[in-house]
Amino acid sequence: MMDQSLEQALEFEKEISLFYLEQGQITTNILVQRLFLTLAKQEIDHMMYIGDIAEDLAGGQQPSGMPEPDIEEEIKAFFTKVGTRELSKEAGNIEALEMAIDMEQEGCVMYRECIARSAEPHQKEFFEKLTRQETAHLESLRNLHYYLTKTGDWMQAEESKVWNWMNI
Repeated sequence: MMDQSLEQALEFEKEISLFYLEQGQITTNILVQRLFLTLAKQEIDHMMYIGDIAEDLAGGQQPSGMPEPDIEEEIKAFFTKVGTRELSKEAGNIEALEMAIDMEQEGCVMYRECIARSAEPHQKEFFEKLTRQETAHLESLRNLHYYLTKTGDWMQAEESKVWNWMNI
């Protein structure tokens, strides 16, 4: 039987991956589409790792490591390849970006709560990794939102979280 925190995490990852897949298909901006589909893949990977850690913990084994992909590098490569003229033609579905930001924030809060309740060190470490990855997702969504809406907030954000290479 899966731990309650892992079940909660699995349900969240399922919900958000479906959201990204659906919105990635209907958005009109190819940069938003690329980000959503990349995030969907990472959320599906999270679901697989949640299943793996549950099995490992149930079997008394140390959980295997979970890779931490660099979402910024993936989007930067796409951004460079396509060119800014194509990417900023139409903002696309800004509401979906805003919904995604809210969902990722909720995920970060939930994972911090899972860390606090977790007594198993390996499970705690797993939720810390998930929190870092969801935080990176949140930063990517905010950067793209700022880029497409041209809000002044982008330049006021903490420098380590702003993708300055988008400021072309």
